[in-house]
Amino acid sequence: MTNFRSDNNAGLVPEALAALVEAAQGEAVAYGGDDVTLKAATRVAALFGAEARAAVFFVATGTAANTLAIAALTEPWQRVLCHRHSHYNEDESTAPERITLCRTTPIEPGADPTRLGPEDLLPHLVGRRGDVHEPAPGVLTLSNPTEFGTVYAPAELAALCRLAHEHGFRVHVDGARFSQAVAHIMRTHDLSEEAACRALTVDAGVDGLSFGGTKGGLALGEAVVLFVGRSPAAARAAERLPFLRKSTGHLLSKHRYVSGQFNRVLAHGAWVRHAAVAATMAERLAAGLRIRGLTPAFPRESNAVFVDLPPAVDRRLRNRGHAYYPFATPVGPRARLMCSFATTPADIDAFLADIPPP
Repeated sequence: MTNFRSDNNAGLVPEALAALVEAAQGEAVAYGGDDVTLKAATRVAALFGAEARAAVFFVATGTAANTLAIAALTEPWQRVLCHRHSHYNEDESTAPERITLCRTTPIEPGADPTRLGPEDLLPHLVGRRGDVHEPAPGVLTLSNPTEFGTVYAPAELAALCRLAHEHGFRVHVDGARFSQAVAHIMRTHDLSEEAACRALTVDAGVDGLSFGGTKGGLALGEAVVLFVGRSPAAARAAERLPFLRKSTGHLLSKHRYVSGQFNRVLAHGAWVRHAAVAATMAERLAAGLRIRGLTPAFPRESNAVFVDLPPAVDRRLRNRGHAYYPFATPVGPRARLMCSFATTPADIDAFLADIPPP
């Protein structure tokens, strides 16, 4: 009946489909040397302000974006810190170690199971010998939104960035669903699209961002964004990344099929409007679950809802054809229900109708 497995399961936003059709017409210089890619890079960079001087590199997948961004920001003898349940630690298989050659150090969350705080990070920063017998400081990578649908607020990011930088770490944000974080901050902080983008990145002190496209309705494509105007480490990474991208097989020949989609979806704020639709549907779902006595496990701040479904309810929903994933969380197994730009009120209501009242 309904598919809440992942926003990856949805089709294409209209802008992405139009961009693919447009890219198929005529010829263009290969390997990113085309006008479409230049225009897209300029459009992405503009979201973060002129002072950020953002360098933008398009790749096909989120795994490539995360691992290449972090590889460019590190050396092989360094350490990457991340949330214990982050996508980087749990769902990228061995790509982080294979591509970066760095030690991955997962951090168990504290008071907030979904987000890291300075108190969670500090024990991994202090009391180090600082010699060749242990990994050197490398990168702190944070998912925003988190793996559990919550969003780091600008002040929370700024506090983590300050602490990480004080101890020699650069900061990378895995923004596979960055549009969701931007839409949330625009609404909760009453900011414009550009101001929200800056607040979640350069203004907070972030060095690099994986800017997601696929989960926002593109056929394929992500962008690595390095804030070279604010960070010497990012400037150095921007020199390294083209070579890392080529040597790992991630330089696309027909770049315009990715970059053209970004061009279209970023025009006139379409990307955040699509994100807001998915978030609105998730809020409708969360509200309906509460009415039925099922309280979501975490605050609903993006397009994800996590809930503990009683076995009988779970069986009934699956027997009725509803699809979703069981998910390991810091508070135990939960059903993950993901909405997308294509989710409709009828989808939500059909799912809720198959949950018996309390």
